[in-house]
Amino acid sequence: MRLALLFLALFSCAAGAQSPAASSDVEGAQQLPAGEIDSRLAQVTDANELAAVAQTLAQRGEHLDAARVWRRLAELRPHLGRYQLEMAAEMATQNYKTLTYNALLQLQAQGYAFDFSQDKRFDPVSDTEVWGHVLNGFKMNRETYGKGKVLHTLPKEDLLIESLAWDDSRDKLLVGSARTGSVFTVEGGGKLKPLVKADDENGMWSIFDLAVDAERGVLWVASTAVPHFKGYSAEKDLGKAGVFKFDLRSGKFTKRFLSPQILGQQFFMSSLALGPDGTLYAADGVNNAIYMVRDDQLTRLVHNPVLSSIRGMSVSEDGKVLYFSDYERGIFGIELDGLKPFEVAVPKTLALGGIDDLVTVGNDLVIVQNGMEPKRVMKLRLGAGGRAVQSVAPIEANREELVQPTQATLDGKRLLLIANSQKDNYDRFGLLRDKNKLAGTVIFETGTEGGQGTQPGAQPSGQ
Repeated sequence: MRLALLFLALFSCAAGAQSPAASSDVEGAQQLPAGEIDSRLAQVTDANELAAVAQTLAQRGEHLDAARVWRRLAELRPHLGRYQLEMAAEMATQNYKTLTYNALLQLQAQGYAFDFSQDKRFDPVSDTEVWGHVLNGFKMNRETYGKGKVLHTLPKEDLLIESLAWDDSRDKLLVGSARTGSVFTVEGGGKLKPLVKADDENGMWSIFDLAVDAERGVLWVASTAVPHFKGYSAEKDLGKAGVFKFDLRSGKFTKRFLSPQILGQQFFMSSLALGPDGTLYAADGVNNAIYMVRDDQLTRLVHNPVLSSIRGMSVSEDGKVLYFSDYERGIFGIELDGLKPFEVAVPKTLALGGIDDLVTVGNDLVIVQNGMEPKRVMKLRLGAGGRAVQSVAPIEANREELVQPTQATLDGKRLLLIANSQKDNYDRFGLLRDKNKLAGTVIFETGTEGGQGTQPGAQPSGQ
């Protein structure tokens, strides 16, 4: 917060930093008048500090300067629509109709389903026919889309199922528990049959991802020591994480690959991806590093502290590119021959914030967005050698079953995903907040093709 306080002091000292409320002659202005803080904002890249500044400015009634800060945030994080919505609200308080409408219509075109009809900040711009059109567009985005259905509802137990993977060798779904460090096969009726469990021999903790290599008979597990694990001991486990290798058929422990141990540093193995040659890739979503397991050796491939949080990962069908999602910044790729990174280009009508998982389907990607409003599943058709989104097809959106969709796995042409992650019902100490709110984990199944631009925010590039 030191940077935020410094900026607020500078803003307060800047002459004319707050412009007067817009009058009728500036209602149609196409841009905000220049402000003293604009040159300073151009030098700032810390999103958390900027958000704190914007909120404080708004509370002080300095709405145009708050709008400028939100605008800077929207530039830094174009995939997070909430920042642009806040910018529009601050401009609306000063009666900047055209700017407010344009900002909101851009969000609507990206598929956002915000409901701000009762937000009093928009009252000054709500007396036109255009306003009704804006509200109707967001209402349409809140319509249900998709044909998926519930496949299984797992037992209503304190398991915190946070991972899943399809096992072709036995035609079974595997799921992993962050509470018990167990891997189960899902049987008929959603019953769980134990396959692997954390013990003194393997030394595992909470399970956060699974990868099945059916061809080589290997089960890979990403595990991290967190308080949610019932066997957690801060004295001996703090900061530890790793990748664990098991025999797929028997569940017999084979080998562990542990993260480096650095005093005071927390490691968190959270995501796995398997290459067609059997190479395993593992992401540390806290430190934003990606590791590789090959020839029984764990090596770090990349580390980028600028990222917010690496979530889903998937290898291209030809094994040449590793794709991964950053929760705030969208989708990136790494050319595995030479480790050359690139950002996947997207059309302006597509927002890729809040991606929790992604899956390779042929030459394309399917993404699960739980940080998007609405929560949705989309297919991204890639072009330009896998470096750009050529078009978008919606699969599921606004489904009541998708309470908190997270990880997904592919079973042939079916996409299976966790629909209602229970992690928000646990506090940071790993304690269950409300036993009465505990629900059985829902496994949702859907297709991978999707519609043809029938959902707002799913238009092909250029539309």
